[in-house]
Amino acid sequence: MSLDPRKVFGETLLALGRANERIVAVSCDSASGAGMADFFKEFPERSVEAGISEQNAIGICAGLARRGFIPIIAAITPFLTMRAYEQVRDDLGYMNLNVKIVGSGGGLAYSTLGSTHQAVEDVALMRTVPNMTILCPCDGADIRKALETAFETQGPVYIRMPRQPREVIAQQRDLRFGKAEILKDGKDIAILATGPMTEEAQVAAEMLKKDGIDAAVLGFMTVRPLDEETIKAYAGKVGAIVTVEEHSVINGFGSAVAQCLAPEKEKPPVYITGIPEGAKETGPYKELLDYYGLTGERIAENIKKIKGLMQA
Repeated sequence: MSLDPRKVFGETLLALGRANERIVAVSCDSASGAGMADFFKEFPERSVEAGISEQNAIGICAGLARRGFIPIIAAITPFLTMRAYEQVRDDLGYMNLNVKIVGSGGGLAYSTLGSTHQAVEDVALMRTVPNMTILCPCDGADIRKALETAFETQGPVYIRMPRQPREVIAQQRDLRFGKAEILKDGKDIAILATGPMTEEAQVAAEMLKKDGIDAAVLGFMTVRPLDEETIKAYAGKVGAIVTVEEHSVINGFGSAVAQCLAPEKEKPPVYITGIPEGAKETGPYKELLDYYGLTGERIAENIKKIKGLMQA
């Protein structure tokens, strides 16, 4: 069963808005595209259309938060996280204001529109913002939980929302804020994935099983704060850790994992799988995933090479 991320986001936001009259939705000409149209229709008095002015919109959110409201702003990811970075850092991060930021279409989601619309540096930027919580949902269940968690969390929260519908990765989920989800245990290699790459990691693990490689799969909806306890536990029992993210290999999820393990005396090698620096290819979404080695099949191929290096 696949779910449209924006549809799930819109339905969840509407339900939360009905339960909490302090929630205010802010759009940058993005209400319909980001999934907030129903909220705008039902609560016009709690909806703000700022137009294509992301910096100004963040300022509006800061002002609303100072007055006791809980603003949520959703727009195309690179414009919201890059164009308005100074305002996010200064107005929300340093002030620790209770604002929820939703980047609609993280990673390669807008693959055919080129590098201007592809967001492969957003997590790197948000990791540097003081007090910022970062949530990277994979499927509809994740998005629902991420949005609920965001409004339960005091302070600024960034949600990296995928755009393409994804299969629900498991019917029974153990989604907890700040905790990794152990989707498959294993003793040879641990695949640590975040966002939509969690599904691809599961596909890779099943393929590796046929080759006699027992790979664990851990899903990380919460990138910050990171579940360091679980990461360190797996580092102590596998031969290598492979991180997978639809993001630049620089300062993203993989870098956070490597940073977590750096002080440890005994640790396995960490291999970061993601999008290389300076990547600017354009094309169909699935083709770009394959090009960058981010499909289940390509991830499995990479891990088999890593396994070969370990045995050499």
